[in-house]
Amino acid sequence: MTTNMSVVVSAPANTMLMGEHAVLFGHSALVCALTMRIYVEAHVRTDGLIVIDSKLGHFSCALADLAMHLSQPCAFSFVLQALAITAPKLGVSLVIVSDFEHTLGLGSSAAVTVATIGAMTLLTKGQFDPQDVMQQGIQVIRQVQGSGSGADVSASALGGVVQFKAKPVSAQRVQLGEQAWRHAPKLRLVYCGYKTPTPKVIAKVTLAAKKAPTFFQHCYDKMGACVDSSIAALHKGHWTKFACAMDQYQDLMRDIGVSDDAIERIIKLGRNQIKSQVNGQANKGLNDEALFGAKISGSGLGDCVLLLGSQAIDWPHQQIGVQIDPQGLREEFAIPDQTNILKETM
Repeated sequence: MTTNMSVVVSAPANTMLMGEHAVLFGHSALVCALTMRIYVEAHVRTDGLIVIDSKLGHFSCALADLAMHLSQPCAFSFVLQALAITAPKLGVSLVIVSDFEHTLGLGSSAAVTVATIGAMTLLTKGQFDPQDVMQQGIQVIRQVQGSGSGADVSASALGGVVQFKAKPVSAQRVQLGEQAWRHAPKLRLVYCGYKTPTPKVIAKVTLAAKKAPTFFQHCYDKMGACVDSSIAALHKGHWTKFACAMDQYQDLMRDIGVSDDAIERIIKLGRNQIKSQVNGQANKGLNDEALFGAKISGSGLGDCVLLLGSQAIDWPHQQIGVQIDPQGLREEFAIPDQTNILKETM
């Protein structure tokens, strides 16, 4: 049974702005937190059980059997690994609620990992340090996935826009000036309609890189330079230069073989939508040139495309306008209404 000892925390969704693949080879990634969140309510139990409730269903096991369940595929793998790393002494009940759908590449696995670790740390120690939670969260992600940089974890833990390096792990928030926030263009994520698991994409790229190591190293170096130039642009509020860096990064994603037909169609639709907008402005006697940038958000071969400056496009699958959230992991007063309980395998 549960006790009166309980906490609620939340962690934001996230998306990669730039740095995919190259981050695995020493370069920086640029990732941001988004205003949609995952909430975890944690209660201490006195019966030595782990109980989890979410949209995925109900899970229960003895705390003593946690290690056994970690070795088996499970819908709650990230949550269970997060519990293992925080090593609860007693049983615990978790209720998990989400603001967002899983199919839009919003980093729900990272967010639920960060929220679970944050909740358990708050429950047992009375406080949490987002940097410590980030370090533990990255361990969880790598343990479950077997690969991955952990950049998405840094955004969910720290909030805002984060410059992240994987080896060794380091993360710092990028300070956006008032001008950058004031003139920030719309961000839109468009789902391809399918996704290839990140480990499979990484394995495919790794195989190709073995056949042309010099070419791939050159691509990764260029990707790193794109991230550096995009950070400099953000510091100065130059969104046009940031959009150019996005387009350059997408060119490099094509070069390493992770862009496909659906991704290219989405980018073309976004660009055509912007052209129509510009033409409409011209017909009204206005000279404002619309800003546009586009690239894969994630490892590629499906998943999502990030469009900068675009309004909704004519596409059969999900798309959503998103906003950067300056806040990362935080304590909440209560869990929200459970009509939006988490919809993704965690």
